[in-house]
Amino acid sequence: MKRFILLTVLLILALAFFIPSSYAGKKADTLNVAFSKELPTTDRYFNLLREGIIIARHVFDNLLYRDPVTYEYKGLLAKSYKWISNTEMDIVLRQGVKFHNGAEMTADDVVYILNFAANPDNKVSAQRYANWIKEVVKTGPYTVKILLKEPFPAALEFLSGANPIYPKDYYSKVGKRGFGLKPIGTGPYKMVELEPGRKYVMVKNDNYFKDSPKGQPSIGKIVWRTLPELTTQIAELMTGGLDWIYLVPPEQAENLAKRPNIKVVPAETMRIGYLQFDSADRSGKEHGMVNQFKDIRVRKAINHAINRSAIAKNLLGGQSRPIY
Repeated sequence: MKRFILLTVLLILALAFFIPSSYAGKKADTLNVAFSKELPTTDRYFNLLREGIIIARHVFDNLLYRDPVTYEYKGLLAKSYKWISNTEMDIVLRQGVKFHNGAEMTADDVVYILNFAANPDNKVSAQRYANWIKEVVKTGPYTVKILLKEPFPAALEFLSGANPIYPKDYYSKVGKRGFGLKPIGTGPYKMVELEPGRKYVMVKNDNYFKDSPKGQPSIGKIVWRTLPELTTQIAELMTGGLDWIYLVPPEQAENLAKRPNIKVVPAETMRIGYLQFDSADRSGKEHGMVNQFKDIRVRKAINHAINRSAIAKNLLGGQSRPIY
């Protein structure tokens, strides 16, 4: 059985949902993975760590889903969505979707959790993900209207990536602390065992709705452990205690790739990095600097001079690509 190192974060979704079963522990149908960072909570609204986002994508669903290949926004818990104006969006929810505790997902759950996140009094970790929402109102058992404070271009992005839907009755009863210890969502995996900061065990949700754009879970169990030392992770990978690790430095990844039982899979994430010219002359004035970027000829010259492909290859290991 080959064991994996993945150099990026988002491909874990592909691993969990679509990786051939031969790459997971065949006898136990289990994928053993490791994180370096200790999670403060599994509640996505109070955790900003990348590792927490990965767990959230497995356990919870959002209203929308961004296709990682086409970047198209598709309905996830939402059956459809429609802009009524620049500040109004109508959402029609899927019917028959169940939370892991058996409760049906309805408009009440969507209204409750999105208004909770948008309320500054609740002090969610990243208020900017929801502070563009003025109010979410129920318009029917499976329909809601999202009212924006003002036009907000990133609305679809945040509905697809940062605002998972929780069960209203359960969350309002146990609160953020209780929910963090026993999270319940509609996602393709259920959390069945949790040792805060140390271990998270998820099993396949056999009742996951069939037409989800995420795809269907294929591995029976995923065991995530927190192992702060990379050397420990590598040792367990080599001896069979782990099947998957990530964020391995290039030099160590190159050495591990030479071993016959380990496969290194470098890949890109969906993050875009960029430099911005100060063409509006907003900086440097207080220091008496001359802003050459006001001159479009200077901006064009620098754009032509920068070798984006060389940056992607030499600084980022060849796993990124220029976007023109």
